[in-house]
Amino acid sequence: MVAWDIRVQSVVPKRIYLINPKTPENFWAMQGTLDIVGKHKTLMPNAALLTLTALTPPDVDVVYEFCDENLAPARLDLACDLVAITGYTLQAERMQAVSAAFRKRGVPVAVGGAFATLEPERARPMADHLFLGEAEETWPRFLRDWLAGQAAPLYQQAEFVDLATSPAPDLARVKATDYLYFSVQTCRGCPNNCDFCDVVRLVGRKFRTKTIPQILREVKNAHACGAETVFFSDDNFFINRAFTFELLRELVAWNSTLDRPLSFSTQATVQIGADEDLLKLLADARFSVIFLGLETLSKQCLDEVNKGQMARFDPREVIPRISSYGIMPFLGMIVGFDHDTTAVFSDVEEFLDETGSPIASISVLNAPKNTALYRRMQAEGRLQEEFRGFWHLTTNIIPKQMTLQELYLGHKALFQRLYEPERFERRMIKWLANVRYMTGIYSTRKKTLYRLFLILRVARHFLFRVPPDVRRMFWNVVKAAYRTNPKLISRAVSVLVQYWHYYSFAGREQRGEREHRVGEMKSSG
Repeated sequence: MVAWDIRVQSVVPKRIYLINPKTPENFWAMQGTLDIVGKHKTLMPNAALLTLTALTPPDVDVVYEFCDENLAPARLDLACDLVAITGYTLQAERMQAVSAAFRKRGVPVAVGGAFATLEPERARPMADHLFLGEAEETWPRFLRDWLAGQAAPLYQQAEFVDLATSPAPDLARVKATDYLYFSVQTCRGCPNNCDFCDVVRLVGRKFRTKTIPQILREVKNAHACGAETVFFSDDNFFINRAFTFELLRELVAWNSTLDRPLSFSTQATVQIGADEDLLKLLADARFSVIFLGLETLSKQCLDEVNKGQMARFDPREVIPRISSYGIMPFLGMIVGFDHDTTAVFSDVEEFLDETGSPIASISVLNAPKNTALYRRMQAEGRLQEEFRGFWHLTTNIIPKQMTLQELYLGHKALFQRLYEPERFERRMIKWLANVRYMTGIYSTRKKTLYRLFLILRVARHFLFRVPPDVRRMFWNVVKAAYRTNPKLISRAVSVLVQYWHYYSFAGREQRGEREHRVGEMKSSG
């Protein structure tokens, strides 16, 4: 009897084109920073598509082409057997255009990711194969079905997956020089259930983690690929204290052995500022920036969106405490709550001055589709359009205690004031003066030629390519860092490079967004 090796494969491997559609210009694109650094072209690689390649069973005979449109446009004439597209609501328009171009040629298109899962009714018309939910189990099953000619139109993950089975993203197709950061996900699931947030619909409320060895493997892979900064893309890095502490200790132990140690950043709530042991560990691990979802200073506003539990942490105490460990708090705040009046803009500005918080993202409250806030606004007749993925300078909600014009103009004026050089300088110098702890673990860190090149490039930019008031602010901050602690110079310069993006964003307004808002104000008037 002949033993046949039966494998799911074809004579010529099927070719799959993975596409991350172009992201529209927005606050989070960090284009101003990228322009200074020069070495990198965009923010982060798309981990979802890189995970798909890692999920491919060894007996499935396919080859992948990878396209990140933030680096180069998709080749719409590429010969391929399948196109797989992922994306967020912000990318929906481009997802539609790319899908239509390939389907017109008769190439089937698979669509998944956050947008597809959150708004399947909009994603369905652009997909031959629609993926809802996590893909760790559905993608391998789809590949086998597809090669057998039996692929279904819908693949839906009913239960949230065990992250211990989730492979590390395949970085073989990634060049570190293309990206400012690399991302690593340690967990999924958020126990909170904020009314304006759609994260729970994507990853559930039950907290699930990868194993510590899994996470370290992904961090080491990023470092081996050439990464200098890793962003932990968890929605809340600090949910399970014991798990977080174990991970941080492992990171410190490994990172401190490197000639070229990594820097880290992540997202969390202001709760971390109540735990000094945690803050010291974060500093020792080289966390430089943490995005904090503060949202608002008002207990009433927190209550109205089901986030009142955060009010027990006084931001005027916890924010300076975070800063004292040399960690930059990047504050995420929102205006346009029902309890907000026009006084909110000056309240936010005064708070940032008081706490010495240099950088903040000031969003306008929006109601993403199918969230609790969306349903409430719909019931009250206060939805003016569907959410388009933009959180800055626009909203789909009719505000309660101010007009749309007051909200838009107040929001934009606040943004511009915050990033005026003199005001930013004042907050930045206050932050520097507040730093009490700088880890000494990495005192033997080797300087690279790239670091020297970067410093020269940054200095040239602020010497010759910025307005005089920005140039003056840059040198004042650098001198203040030197006087406070020379070890802070590198951190200060890093923040100043980011500042140029926020300054540029605050000073300009895309024509399309401006026209869109003018139309909103006319229709509401």
